[in-house]
Amino acid sequence: MSGNTKNEFAQLQTEILLLNQILKDTAVATFAVDRQSRITHWNTACEILTGLKATEMVGTDRHQEVFYENRRPIMADLIVRSASLTELSTIYGGIVRNSRLIENGYEGEDFFPKLGKWLFFTAAPLKDAHGHTVGAVETIQDVSERHMAEQRLSRSEARYRLLFESANDAIFLLEEGKAVDCNRKSMDLLQCRRTDIMGCTPLDFSPELQANGQRSADEIEKIRSMVTQYLPVVFEWRFRKWDGSAFDAEVSLTQFEVLDIRYGIAIVRDITEKKQMIEALRHRERELDEKTRYLETVNQALKASLDHRQVEIRSVEENMLARMKQFIFPYLGELGKCKIDADAKAYLKIVETNLGDLLSKYAHTIFSKYIDFTPAEVRIADLIREGHDTKEIARLMGVAPSSIQWHRKNIRAKLGLVNKSTNLYSYLNSYPK
Repeated sequence: MSGNTKNEFAQLQTEILLLNQILKDTAVATFAVDRQSRITHWNTACEILTGLKATEMVGTDRHQEVFYENRRPIMADLIVRSASLTELSTIYGGIVRNSRLIENGYEGEDFFPKLGKWLFFTAAPLKDAHGHTVGAVETIQDVSERHMAEQRLSRSEARYRLLFESANDAIFLLEEGKAVDCNRKSMDLLQCRRTDIMGCTPLDFSPELQANGQRSADEIEKIRSMVTQYLPVVFEWRFRKWDGSAFDAEVSLTQFEVLDIRYGIAIVRDITEKKQMIEALRHRERELDEKTRYLETVNQALKASLDHRQVEIRSVEENMLARMKQFIFPYLGELGKCKIDADAKAYLKIVETNLGDLLSKYAHTIFSKYIDFTPAEVRIADLIREGHDTKEIARLMGVAPSSIQWHRKNIRAKLGLVNKSTNLYSYLNSYPK
């Protein structure tokens, strides 16, 4: 062997050792097979992934039983046999595709129950200088964490989508003021399809004027200036359905940013019935207030009527008692002085006793000073005791104030109050009613 040939052979051996070292120490699980599907390389990462040492695997075809419950060829074996993509897809159930990075290579991802892992695998043919396939190399990556994270994300998205779609309030997702998503309640509320809402702004579903008489365009600009990130703004808004009919709603609007894109979430609740109920309650309160005022007026009128009636009753009682003392008792006294027999005197005594009992029945409603009053004076005295002045008494009795003044003078005379500064109201109230 010439010197050059020895040098080339030594260099080749060095390169082979270097490549073997690179293959062994790479962080990606990698193995290689020859044309007979015998393992030629089984690196450290492959040992860690499968738990099988290279000394146990190199020179064997045990890789065909490592990944599956039943022994079967894997992708590297099929590539050595020059299997087509159609054959690979049939065997792997459609999870295999052409590799995006390796020429003539294939890739796929699947769950391997025996290992309890999700694996992403790639395989490509190994060719000699003449282009003939002399083996295949396969890499395996454990993507279980990524796959589980994707599943968690997918479940989370599914949960939020379920909440989004099943919410009892209409929810609109806005991007730069235009709707990019909405839930089913939104379509029910506006009575239209999702495609009718997408790309529209709130103004597209608003009447020209709001309930306060202001232009919707002006009002929405005011609201936009109030909205800040993470702080919702709650306000009432009048919307227009697809058929043109209007309804009132309560809106909670919040803004947030994702990857420098500003979004808005508008939660809309129809409050038409609520406002109708509030208005009905207010109307009912006004009716009750009016009825209360009416009943108070009626109550005052009844009280005045009852007070007037009481005065009249007392006036009749006073008049009756005054008449009895004026026209009956004097004659009974004179009759007692006459010469009458014992039986007559007995009957006279009974009459006096019964009349005395009759008088005692009303004794709590009058006082002795009233006995000499005329019926009109008794009534006026009672009205004075109730706190009425001359003008009010004149109005109640339907006479001139001067007539009441004349009666007041007579009352003071009968009570012995002439030329005295005693207040008539206080004097009359010094007696029990």
